[in-house]
Amino acid sequence: MAASLKSYEKKYKALEDIVRQLDDGELSMSELLNQYKKGLTLVKECADMLDSVEGEIQQIIEEVRIGE
Repeated sequence: MAASLKSYEKKYKALEDIVRQLDDGELSMSELLNQYKKGLTLVKECADMLDSVEGEIQQIIEEVRIGE
């Protein structure tokens, strides 16, 4: 889980950097498009990671309820 958290944090930081670059307004149109695509990929990857963790949490909750 710790490695997964570090991976998520790394992706999130990269996404923040991309947003900052897009906000600066100093990218060419092709650079802007490339960064936008990278950003969308990172958003999906982060969302998938969060969904996975949410599933694990739900599983733990169900296991605890069964054990009661």
